Amino acid sequence: MKIKKLVVDSLQEAVEEVRSLYGSEAVILSTRVIKQRLLPFLPFPQRSKLEITVGIPDKEDFGEELKREETLYQEINRLKENLKEVMELVKRQKVEKEEIKRDDLEGEYSLRALYLMNKLINRGVSRDVAQKIVESACGYDFELKRLDLKGENLESLIEGFSKNLRLVESFPEEGFNVVALLGPTGVGKTTTIAKLAYNLKQKGKRVGLITIDSYRTGAVQQLQTYANIMELPFRTADTPYRLRECIGELSSLDVVLVDTGGRSQYNEVKLKELASFFTKLPALKAYITLSANTEERVQYEIIQSFSVVEPFGLIFTKLDETNYFGTLVNVAYRTQIPILCLTIGQRVPEDMVMASYEYLAKIFLEVQ
Repeated sequence: MKIKKLVVDSLQEAVEEVRSLYGSEAVILSTRVIKQRLLPFLPFPQRSKLEITVGIPDKEDFGEELKREETLYQEINRLKENLKEVMELVKRQKVEKEEIKRDDLEGEYSLRALYLMNKLINRGVSRDVAQKIVESACGYDFELKRLDLKGENLESLIEGFSKNLRLVESFPEEGFNVVALLGPTGVGKTTTIAKLAYNLKQKGKRVGLITIDSYRTGAVQQLQTYANIMELPFRTADTPYRLRECIGELSSLDVVLVDTGGRSQYNEVKLKELASFFTKLPALKAYITLSANTEERVQYEIIQSFSVVEPFGLIFTKLDETNYFGTLVNVAYRTQIPILCLTIGQRVPEDMVMASYEYLAKIFLEVQ
């Protein structure tokens, strides 16, 4: 038997926590009341907490489950290491506001190719990323004796994006799907959930909504209003155990969309609390939601912090609130996490576009 210790506020919370983390076979071996300081640097005031000792029976399949969890944590740690490297690279790079001068790369690229690079850079794409994207759409022109676009601007940019960025290929996947949106406060997760729900319903999918955001004023009412308008089943879950119950109640549907409360990417306690909701949900697809008007290196910090739950893709919101949405290309290129969708305003359900290479190329070239 394996022994674990947990610190909780009440016996009821202890029972729910043990059941959600370790299953129904785990048993509470002992409990004791402990005192914790409210402020670590002051001896008083203190609050009473309950420390419980949990016994987890050894089973043959427990080892396999542990191996699977270790593999998952290794993948998450690998992603975090990659993101650290990316963040260091971004910090070292000088912010490039000027265009590429013609005489800078004119010996390597045609004027058409340089024009396309400048289009990307003027929208916030880093120079090295812009060069890589355009280069992927070029071939060597023996007459010009330099690299030139193989087609017109639009089709060339589509080709460049398709070779360097990943998009979510199938949404939703076949079978039962649990889709959760994670991210900091204020990025628009709730309205994006509503937009996705409408989009899926229009495709003939059976959709349910769950919110675990019971702290923000009006959050539950906002999503419930959307659910009522679209005539979708709606549930509220304030504990990991209740979330699993709600998912079970809606398991006959095609997709369950889960709205989460915003958390600061710097609050490790809240992030671990969030992760506990999604432990051992095999059908889970977690999407990190980022605002396109957020500084690029902060976007990397958000991805790194919210990767306590393995990210399946990215959602970029508020493209209408910045002229420099090229940072989404930088982030998608450097992390190689696929993009699911983009939002371009507050209106539900209109202001959302499922990500496509053609749409990305058109917004950079300002083509309707």
